Amino acid sequence: TIYCSNIISNCNNCTSSTTCISCIGNYYVNSQNKCSPCSDISNCLQCSSGSTCTVCASGYYVNSSNKCSKCTISNCARCNTDGTCLACNSDYYLSDDKKSCLPNDGNFNCSDSNFMRIGNLCITRRNMGDSLMLPIPSTVNVATAGNDYCYSNSQKCCWKGKTSDYCNTNANGNYSGCTRTVCNWDAAQEICAKFNYAGKTWRLATNTERANWGINSINLANNGLMLCDYESGLKSERCPTISYCNGAFKNECAPWMIWGNNNNGIEANASQLGAGKYHTTTYTKNYALSVRCVTEMDTE
Repeated sequence: TIYCSNIISNCNNCTSSTTCISCIGNYYVNSQNKCSPCSDISNCLQCSSGSTCTVCASGYYVNSSNKCSKCTISNCARCNTDGTCLACNSDYYLSDDKKSCLPNDGNFNCSDSNFMRIGNLCITRRNMGDSLMLPIPSTVNVATAGNDYCYSNSQKCCWKGKTSDYCNTNANGNYSGCTRTVCNWDAAQEICAKFNYAGKTWRLATNTERANWGINSINLANNGLMLCDYESGLKSERCPTISYCNGAFKNECAPWMIWGNNNNGIEANASQLGAGKYHTTTYTKNYALSVRCVTEMDTE
């Protein structure tokens, strides 16, 4: 097998030894059909051309000219073009109007719509990347599910978009079971470790912690954890068992699976919801699964 990257530097897909049609992350196809770095655009991490940036570095955002402008909100790590902040720096948390980053004073009570408290844990109620308040750090490569290839198995990669081949129209809520963000295990670890909401320390959950998540999802729709019930397909946001993401390991997305915190170097533990109950298993770390992050809260 001859890889395009061996004959055209930083090329992911090519039609000849001189013509690249898609580049690896952080590069774009230039007018000579070669790959140029997105760093040609100041503070740009991912781009679609030499003048169009799609992802900016931390502390910058894509402006109306498709360049990178600096966030003007103090202590904001990621911001939007409308002047609102998406994520704050460590030891700060986002205000309700998303227009300021406030110092963490211990008042975070896991009451935001993106979170749910179970016991002493605060859990993200959507997959990481599926909300502006649940961002993916710039150190993780984000590809389009079904279209973009993640350059190597050693990369931290997520796939965003259509991650399932079937949508359950009877889903009890408005969080789609077929359009989500899924990631490999190394990316999942990175995402939770760098999630700095409310100045808390976030991580992947243990097997024991995930054991009762099913009852906090079934029949609760948008008031629950909005997980995927791949067996019953009745009460929760059902995700099918046949699903594909081009570029993921064996091109398989498994949005009904949630990554756990343990691994043995090749595989990592995960859980799947079926008929309201959770079953723990292992998956090869390069599969694309759901990512939920947790943090400990003070017990009342």
